[in-house]
Amino acid sequence: MSVQIVAFGDSNTRYYLGDTGMPGPLEEAWPAKLEAMLRAGGVDAAVRNEGHPAVQADYAMEHFAEASAGADLCILGFGTNDAKRLEVPLGEFLSEISDVLDQAAEVQTPLILLGIPWFSEEVAGPELQNRLPIWNESLSSLCDQLDIPFVDLYTPFKADPERWFNERTTPKRHLSAEAQTRVAELLLPLVLEQMEN
Repeated sequence: MSVQIVAFGDSNTRYYLGDTGMPGPLEEAWPAKLEAMLRAGGVDAAVRNEGHPAVQADYAMEHFAEASAGADLCILGFGTNDAKRLEVPLGEFLSEISDVLDQAAEVQTPLILLGIPWFSEEVAGPELQNRLPIWNESLSSLCDQLDIPFVDLYTPFKADPERWFNERTTPKRHLSAEAQTRVAELLLPLVLEQMEN
């Protein structure tokens, strides 16, 4: 029986091309690449892409049940669009994410959480960009408390924006196709570990 995995997140889950303002090919998104890696390793798995550009954690809270229906594992990737908005405090974001984690626990759906990737301070100014390490540390701590695997997407990509982000004419904020592959690689051992539990 095929393992059903849901990738529920924002534009960096969907794979979004910032210069055109359009979604990229689904096969270039990390969920499809993760599925291919699992199948190449002999795992019968399907990874459904539930990535929705521009959404925030409140969307995750309101739509988790329908998005994750039938999932044996759900990989969550939210926070970029929350962090970019100064009017959204960290406490509100963590409260909404905690609600999603509670919903998952209630239906016994295992989770993996993706951190918030780096983005250029041209996107929203230096003050907002400087929130990212703090928000990621808070997300990581929350996951530690609940024994939920956490994947840092800030540190691996911030050092080489030209390589890891797809924008060429607008501020860098969306992961490149190469970065999408790297996300799948980072997730693969955690997914396999979850499947063994």
